[in-house]
Amino acid sequence: MPRHVSRAVVAVAGLGLLLGANPVLIGEEKAKLPSYLVDIVTESQKQQIRTIQEKYAKQIADLQAQIDAATKQCDTEIESLLNADQKAKTKKAREELAARAKKAAEEKKGPTKSKATTFSGYANSLLDRQ
Repeated sequence: MPRHVSRAVVAVAGLGLLLGANPVLIGEEKAKLPSYLVDIVTESQKQQIRTIQEKYAKQIADLQAQIDAATKQCDTEIESLLNADQKAKTKKAREELAARAKKAAEEKKGPTKSKATTFSGYANSLLDRQ
């Protein structure tokens, strides 16, 4: 994946984090106000924010689906380059990384999935170091 596309994917994902973890829920569930706004905004503003979130919910979900599909395709293409031994080592490394991430998350009581467990997540972490 070209570097500028990778950065765009990271930027879209970062925007989601900036707006709060899962601030928009689709379907029957009510939009969730980002926690950093709960004690700052008025009830009227909360309702306006929820309306805005609902307005963009489908677009955000569609973009997330595109990101997920591109990530999966990228990982599949990278994995196709590996020989059997490399695939086995990769699987073991992913499992170890996921276990460490799970342990760290349990200690912090946060999310349990590390983005670095995918090839593109790992690639983005390398790009950020440059």
